[in-house]
Amino acid sequence: MIKLEDISKNFRKNKVLKNVSFEIEKGDFVVLIGPSGCGKTTTLKMINRLITPTSGRITIEDKDISKIDPIKLRRNIGYVIQQTGLFPHMTIKENIELIPKVEGFEEDKIKERTEALIELVGLDTSYLDRYPSELSGGQQQRVGVARAFALDPDIILMDEPFSAVDPITRTVLQDELIRLQAKVKKTIVFVTHDIREAIKLADKVCLMNEGQIVQYDTPENILKNPANDFVTEFVGDNRIWQSPEYIRAKDIMINDPVTCPVDCTINEAMYLMGLEQVNTLMAIDSETNRLQGVLRKKHVQHAKNRDIRDIIISDYIYANPNESIVDVLKKIDKYDISNIPVVDNKRKLKGLITKSSLVETLSQQYIDDMTEVY
Repeated sequence: MIKLEDISKNFRKNKVLKNVSFEIEKGDFVVLIGPSGCGKTTTLKMINRLITPTSGRITIEDKDISKIDPIKLRRNIGYVIQQTGLFPHMTIKENIELIPKVEGFEEDKIKERTEALIELVGLDTSYLDRYPSELSGGQQQRVGVARAFALDPDIILMDEPFSAVDPITRTVLQDELIRLQAKVKKTIVFVTHDIREAIKLADKVCLMNEGQIVQYDTPENILKNPANDFVTEFVGDNRIWQSPEYIRAKDIMINDPVTCPVDCTINEAMYLMGLEQVNTLMAIDSETNRLQGVLRKKHVQHAKNRDIRDIIISDYIYANPNESIVDVLKKIDKYDISNIPVVDNKRKLKGLITKSSLVETLSQQYIDDMTEVY
């Protein structure tokens, strides 16, 4: 939807942006982040032509924005800034309705839209007759978001909108924005200096440094596969542990769990458990590698000459390789199980997660943290 091609920007002799190119898909939430002076805000302001590039081309839905009237362009792009930008002498209602009235919308439709918007951002209609000074910083910022949505634009630009509020309010506003985006699915370009905020909000993160893009990727890939030492240092070595939803079952599973053929004998199963010193075997179909069931030692010990198919647990609890560690832990806790097999969509065995492997993984993260401290 939004495409930047070889964008450069010079302010006198200072080269702020150097051949920046990336594309934002329709409905994506993209966060621009990086150290002060990296060019993230300059990049944002170029999308609505508040700043003009020295060279390069920006298109929105394949239309070159340099050929679109800037006023018309901006009225179709919502814009939210840090200081909210609300007019202090106007009521909240007047602030939200300003541009729709300029555009000549019908009064009854404006009223209906305004009331819907104020409720959409988590405030009730009683706030409409108040002035900005009567609202808290967080409430003002909600109004700023509502005003940005007034013309129902496809694109919303947000320049560090939550940086001026306290941490608790900031968290609430982030959660509200996630809820709002899930409902309206706009294309949002968001500038922040806080990596935690970026990871929490973004579909894709554009990490910049010295006027260039260092890595443009999903939060998960930036956490797991940083492009270089700068990304690693900026994000933090153990940042992934602050976002456990990005740690997948495949990241922590035992890749070669002890298995047995589903048609093996009881004696063979007992021998294998003793040899490998395990209390559980994954019973698989030897030809397809599909998991047929889970075999526990306590069941084998009392089975005598029974067939192994009679004692395996065929309705086992399992995880998908891409399932988050959070969901895996919930299953282990809910069903009070000591291990959980990892299978793909065809029930082929991919690995095994045990309580001990989880403890080992979590302990290693604790050791890494302590190493950094000392």
